[in-house]
Parts: sequence; structure tokens; C-alpha cells
Amino acid sequence: MRRVFPCIESAWQDHRDELRGFLIRHSGDRDAADDLLQTVYAKALAHRRQFCELDSPRAWLFRVARHQWIDQQRRDKRWTDEAPPEIATESPTASPVESLIDCIERALPHLEPQDRDILQRCDLEGLRQADYADGHGLGLPATKARLRRARQRLRLRLITQCGIVFDEQGRICCHRAHQG
Repeated sequence: MRRVFPCIESAWQDHRDELRGFLIRHSGDRDAADDLLQTVYAKALAHRRQFCELDSPRAWLFRVARHQWIDQQRRDKRWTDEAPPEIATESPTASPVESLIDCIERALPHLEPQDRDILQRCDLEGLRQADYADGHGLGLPATKARLRRARQRLRLRLITQCGIVFDEQGRICCHRAHQG
């Protein structure tokens, strides 16, 4: 009998089709995309405890999908250099949030080490805020406040560096993907 994890099932239902489209665009093969999609779902299940604590399950799912695609390309030896192509900006149909991955990676080194650390660990690696707090001798409220301030500083950096534009609901609608 399959055990259901509502947090995973909900996120999966919300983002599966978008993830599949992302993987199809980049792999060019529906079957390969479906195989990668299953791997992403399996990883979510394998990390269910941490997954259910994420503030942004969508970002985690896309990050895992991107890494799975890159790993598949390396296994298939589709490129020989060390750096994979920038997949987030190749497709004109990629959502603005998807294509921010590269901008975020370029912006992080410009942040203070403390901001970079908490964003990397909690938002990008999916570490629970309570675990971050324990590991750094902080209280949970202090960790939440520190993370919120780090996100605000990253947001300002991304607005400047990537020219992010927000729609009426405050969602990212577009940006310049290749700004320095």
C-alpha cells in the first residue's frame, strides 16, 4: 500500500505539468523527460521530511529537475566540457522564474557570507529552518528573521542585476537573463 504525503502530492499536482514541459524542452525527448520526471518525484519522496518543510517546493522541484537533466547529459556524454549549457535561458517559452536560476547563481557571491549561507542552506539545499537554527546556535524566530532579511537583500540584488519586473500581483513577469 502506497503511503500518501499530502505536501508532496499537492506540490506534485501543482507543478508536474510545468516540470514536464521544462524537461521536454531541454531534453527534446518526451520519454526521457518522463523518466527524469519520475526521478524528480522519487527524490521528493526520498526527502519527504525536508520537502514538507520547504518554503518553496516549486523551486526545489525545478532545481532537482535541472540537475537530473544535467546529470543525464553527462552520462550520455552530450558535451565534453565541464560547464553544461545554460538551460534556463535557452527556450523563449521558459517561465521568468525558471530562467532566474542562473541570475541567482551569479548574484549569490555578491551577498554577505551570512546571507549567502542561510539562502544556500535553507532555500537552495532545502534545509529546514529549525535545523539551520540548531546548527548555528540561533532561535527559530531569529533564523526566520535572518532568512527574511537575506531574501530581501537578494531580491534587491536581483532587481538591479537582472532587471526583474513584477506584475500587479507581485509575481515576477520578466527580466533580463544575461545581465552582469
